[in-house]
Amino acid sequence: MNPSVRSEGHPARLRVVTTVLAARRYFLDGASKSEIAEELGISRFRVARLLEAARRDGIVRIEIGAPPDINVDLSIELAARYGLRDALVVRTIDGPDGFKREQLGRACAELLSETLEADDVLGLSWGRTLHSMVGHLSRLPACTVVQIVGSVPTLELDINSMEVVRRVADCAAGPVYPLPVPLLVDSPEMAAALRSDPHVHKTVAMFDHLTKAVVGIGAWTASGSTVRSSLPNDLAAALDAAGAVADVCANVLDSSGHEIRAGGLPGRLIAISPDQLRAVPDVVAIAGGAAKAPAILAALLSGLIHQLITDEEAARLLLAA
Repeated sequence: MNPSVRSEGHPARLRVVTTVLAARRYFLDGASKSEIAEELGISRFRVARLLEAARRDGIVRIEIGAPPDINVDLSIELAARYGLRDALVVRTIDGPDGFKREQLGRACAELLSETLEADDVLGLSWGRTLHSMVGHLSRLPACTVVQIVGSVPTLELDINSMEVVRRVADCAAGPVYPLPVPLLVDSPEMAAALRSDPHVHKTVAMFDHLTKAVVGIGAWTASGSTVRSSLPNDLAAALDAAGAVADVCANVLDSSGHEIRAGGLPGRLIAISPDQLRAVPDVVAIAGGAAKAPAILAALLSGLIHQLITDEEAARLLLAA
């Protein structure tokens, strides 16, 4: 056989071998282009061309896989639309509301587990979805945990702000600041007296040191907001008349996201104020469902939150708003 025939194609095959070697070292081993160039005895610019050819010719195929329970496109669109740092839109499976809350709670638990640091000061409000979240937590960094709203009467004794804080603190095993007082009291004078109690004051003083907070969003209806259902009828009526649609940490918002102060409610609350919450560097809100979409919209417009965990149903309504 003619030697020239035997050697035909060898340079091309050698280039393929070199390309594969370079690609393996770069994409799998994390070697730099300079390191690869030295190993293969070629220039750094030649390595760059080999890597480019590897992608172009299909030697290297890059796939970006998203978790199946997250709608990435809706998440990106929602964050862009409302200027959020991040949005996480969960693909919830049809079922009872409690089942959907569990799915949102799991997503929030995973987010906390991935982002919390030991030097964080974490503020927690409360709500059914936050209660679902704590059931999916295991171990957290030893951060400080702060209760940022007082207790609200509820028939579900294990779903309250103190219980949420206790269970998260158990997972973190760091310092904990509880708030063992009612959320709403009869007068501003009583609220001031309770805030001056040494144990309460120590927790309230931590509101100005939070680095992260996780909050629920209440829809301002009898069934959607435990805060509203716990108010005296005249106070609830005054807030209704003022256009209330949502509450975040018991701070009541209208459809434009502005705080409503009707009936002197803020002075009677023992909870983090809107200004204090707005000063927290990272506030994560968690809420979902079509019924809560107007309330979520109000929270988004308020400027109180930076990240939102919600479901596809609420996300589509928010994008159509």
